[in-house]
Amino acid sequence: MERKIFNTLLQWKKDKIKKPMLLYGPNSCGKTYSVLDFGKKEYKNTIYFECIENIELNYVLEKNNTVDKVIRGLSAISLETILQEESLIIFDNVTVNVLEKIKKLFLGNSLYHIIMITNQKNILIDKKFDDIVIKNMQLVSFSEYLKYMGKEQLIDFIVDSFKTNVQMPFHTMAFEIYNDYILTGGYPEIITNAECKDINITNAHHQNNSNLQKGMLLLLDNLIDIKRGIEVYDNIFLQLSKDNKKFQYGLLKQGGRSKEYDNAINYMINNDIVLRSYKVEDITPPLSKHRDDDSFKLYYTNSGILFKKLGISYNKLLTDSHTLYLLYENDLATTLKNSGFNLYYHQSGGKSEIDFLIQARSGKIIPIEIVRKNMAKSKSLKLVMNKYELKEAIRVGEDNFMVKNGIKYIPFYAVFCLNEII
Repeated sequence: MERKIFNTLLQWKKDKIKKPMLLYGPNSCGKTYSVLDFGKKEYKNTIYFECIENIELNYVLEKNNTVDKVIRGLSAISLETILQEESLIIFDNVTVNVLEKIKKLFLGNSLYHIIMITNQKNILIDKKFDDIVIKNMQLVSFSEYLKYMGKEQLIDFIVDSFKTNVQMPFHTMAFEIYNDYILTGGYPEIITNAECKDINITNAHHQNNSNLQKGMLLLLDNLIDIKRGIEVYDNIFLQLSKDNKKFQYGLLKQGGRSKEYDNAINYMINNDIVLRSYKVEDITPPLSKHRDDDSFKLYYTNSGILFKKLGISYNKLLTDSHTLYLLYENDLATTLKNSGFNLYYHQSGGKSEIDFLIQARSGKIIPIEIVRKNMAKSKSLKLVMNKYELKEAIRVGEDNFMVKNGIKYIPFYAVFCLNEII
């Protein structure tokens, strides 16, 4: 599968002043496979080290304090000759100790090409990284999925329609492919496995990935926060199923309060286990200034996990528009976040009126409203545009591309195009 990260790695290789790279991304997004594939295609040889509980590796790094000695030690334990500029050295599941040693030894040394891999975002917090390059990798995007499925030409049609607001001629086909995509959650292991056409096998993969995400909670400082984090994680799909999707602690347990769960929720947000969208009262830049820290929605980091949690069959899903739109909304949240937008929504009178608000780097704010099937279009979007003098707005739904009454309509399968407006 062709991944966007390959071009990022290739550009890094070409940089004249080369620093070690730290590649961060969620569990099972394809980091290790992509880096190994890059090494196979671009280097004479690849030297791979798993860092967790690697006694030999730890000994080499602890006992040697020069680049030459470390390289000799790594060559010895890997039984591979490490060549300047022709070998790729990979440290997978990199630990803090290994990271700090690599930073210290290989500062300003572009002769050895080193990539470190982690899914632990907390390894990035409160550390200085001037000496290394940090890159992020995500699960498979819909555009990557289209390429893998041999539908690359559809991408050009979608992007062209997004830019011109002209109807996309293969609209029905794109939606059928998108509906299959959201069930995978973007996990490469599901997309590339032919057996995963069996929805039971797909759900088994999602259960495993869900367990991996919850397993990250074991790194919390105390047992009560681990327990509360699991409670929150397992409850999100119920919260999203409500008409008012604001997260309610009382649905976790009777009398539940924010201070009991804040530590666990903040940990999950900081480590990309779940996503948070804050409510804002005022739609003026910067949106962060107007957020209500006590009012938010939580989403899973991909639609596949939500599909597994909902426990619904594929056939029933296609006839249950409410549940299908939950997956659409979660995927929209994921795509916006992966495109670099912070997530916000606007609510008035106890009912969500604007599903998402995004702010471009220029400061421009664009409201996004989900148009749900068989429901009358809300007047709130136009009212918000008039009240805050917003020149642009987007409705996302099942309609083909068009502009109507100053509002841009785009189908769910085209939300990846929104990174064009950053």
